[in-house]
Amino acid sequence: MPILKLNRKRVAPKKLPSRLFRELVSHKVLNSKGIAVRVVDVLPATKAGPRHPHSHRAMEEVIYVEKGSGKAWVNGEVAKIGPGDTILIPAGAHHMMINTGRGMLKLFCAFSAADPENRYREHPDTSYPQ
Repeated sequence: MPILKLNRKRVAPKKLPSRLFRELVSHKVLNSKGIAVRVVDVLPATKAGPRHPHSHRAMEEVIYVEKGSGKAWVNGEVAKIGPGDTILIPAGAHHMMINTGRGMLKLFCAFSAADPENRYREHPDTSYPQ
């Protein structure tokens, strides 16, 4: 079986509210069966515009902070985040990463299912600290 490989520079970014992401592994990319990986660039909060917390049904997420500074908001709890930090988001938890710096907040996100887009849900009625 050949080695399946993809360089993130060859993947065009997709836009979501206040962030860009590149999908590196999923059922659509590299035909994975049980995992997805994305690189996410979160805009600074001053440039981001409105955004809502979201959740992923029946799927955990691990977020690794490569660059920048911000806050992790998970089910009403807040923690400062920076390079080298790793966060485990439980399945179904309402969450979002907020960029408190001036440059991009660069994250690597791994999901315990190959189809994160089918498990994504925004929560516009959930309040969080700005």
